[in-house]
Amino acid sequence: MSLSVPPTPPTPGGPSGPRAVDTLLADRGQLFRALFLSAPIGKAVVAVDGRMLVVNPALCTLTGRTADELVGEHLDVLAHPDDTPVADQPGMPVPGRTPLDPHLEVLGERRLQRADGSTLWVQQARELVHRTNGDPHFVVLSLVDVTDRRRAEEDLVRRALTDPLTGLPNRRSLTDRLQHALNISRRRGGPVGLVYLDLDRFQAVNDSLGHEAGDQLLCQVADRLRWSTRVEDTAVRLGADEFLVLAEEVVDVDGLRTLADRLMRVLDDPFHVNDREIVLSASMGLTLTLGQDAAPDALLKQAHGALIRAKANGGRGRIEVHDEALSGGDVDQLQLESDLRHAVDAGELRLFYQPIVALADERLLGYEALIRWQHPTRGLLPPGAFLEAAENNRLTSKLGAWVLRRACTDAADWDPELRVHVNISARHLAEPGFSELVATALEESGLESGRLELEITESTALFAAEATLRSVSEVTASGVTLALDDFGTGYSAITALHRLPIHTVKIDRSFVADVVTEPSTAALVQGLLQLGQGMGLEVIAEGIEDEEQATWLREHGCTMAQGYAFGRPAPLPPREPVEQVSAPA
Repeated sequence: MSLSVPPTPPTPGGPSGPRAVDTLLADRGQLFRALFLSAPIGKAVVAVDGRMLVVNPALCTLTGRTADELVGEHLDVLAHPDDTPVADQPGMPVPGRTPLDPHLEVLGERRLQRADGSTLWVQQARELVHRTNGDPHFVVLSLVDVTDRRRAEEDLVRRALTDPLTGLPNRRSLTDRLQHALNISRRRGGPVGLVYLDLDRFQAVNDSLGHEAGDQLLCQVADRLRWSTRVEDTAVRLGADEFLVLAEEVVDVDGLRTLADRLMRVLDDPFHVNDREIVLSASMGLTLTLGQDAAPDALLKQAHGALIRAKANGGRGRIEVHDEALSGGDVDQLQLESDLRHAVDAGELRLFYQPIVALADERLLGYEALIRWQHPTRGLLPPGAFLEAAENNRLTSKLGAWVLRRACTDAADWDPELRVHVNISARHLAEPGFSELVATALEESGLESGRLELEITESTALFAAEATLRSVSEVTASGVTLALDDFGTGYSAITALHRLPIHTVKIDRSFVADVVTEPSTAALVQGLLQLGQGMGLEVIAEGIEDEEQATWLREHGCTMAQGYAFGRPAPLPPREPVEQVSAPA
């Protein structure tokens, strides 16, 4: 480094003697001091052993320390305590060169710590000043603050790996973390577990209360998963109402199930959104691997397959563990979703009908329409096998419209005393134009409006938004009646009855199954019957499978029934009046 400049020749015709610049450069030390002290970036003159000899005001401002606190100190006073000591970092000395302190060998970005403990990032550069014999004399160190740029870059990375709604790691982040966990598993031999969660009936809440309320609910779920998991676990939001917990230190399947049970209990406590109390449950799929040959995609597929079985086998609040013997027969959900898009146009959907009878004399009163899918390669599929695929592809409204039109057309040819019940999803009911769809289906089929009863779930009634209430009002004004399905299964039944003009309530099959053997269940069903009768409602008991259940319900005032004791779902009934069906003894 040299501060000397060649002499400036006199200007022709000008005054003789040195120019002003020559006068300024006559004392090189004075010029160096002026440039050094006025530099807008942090600078320090540092001895080759790393001790700071002189610092400029910009460096004091940058580090939050005074010149007295820096001069004479080693550069490591600025190092960040969480970083690997510079002296321990690998480096190869250059033969024949006087070694510099390791802190002076660092070029480029590095992390430092201010006096107040805050972190800053700097771009470090140096200029080596030599003695006349060529040996290093001192180093002029330059530190440029790049903290804002570095934070912006980190924020971009964080956004790419974080779910913007809940703040949990997202699917992209999961791939990296899961691969890291599997790598550790291979080295140490410990297991890696996944708990795949799907919120039950969340879509009904989301559609009824609106997406903003649904987002609030998802954030509350994420918070519970975040504080209820262990330090070694990672909670991830995969999308929609699906979450996943990566467990890196579980001993066996029992340990993983213990974790899942704890998460289930955490989600059982009521949530509060917009002054409403909401009760949720979750279905969970579990898988565990020792990691020797496992791949992230395969492990995720195993957990998702177990989740599908959990939702299919029990409906809500169930836990299933991946079984290697079943993995080959799991439904390929992606292909199923693709096939479902073409099912309506290809004429693959079918309607089955289950009888509804008067319990006193088993006289036929009508049928409930139940959708089936005649898949070209997988055969006849029940709704539990493809309704989730319909929700994932937002096809529930399209399927619902097909069921409504077909059921009205079929019922128009039945005995005029028979009614038809059609299930309507919360999403379909809240969509613009639903009342017009019902009116069109009735007009085209010629079915009298009084012979059509639309069935909605209790959660739909409880969380019905204004759009849903308007739609229901328009439909029922035409003579169509409304039935409340799954009566008494998880929300406030009385509140649901008051919100909408309910005509019929259907006591859920889960209660009917134990009505004879469980006194507590019997008391509950008796209360539901009295509630319905007291409000002047029709009451249907679902899921009756034997004469003993039918007799108990008949004796306690239930008037209508549905279940295998009176007929299984079957294709279109004959056009002639159907004979009465007797329950087996």
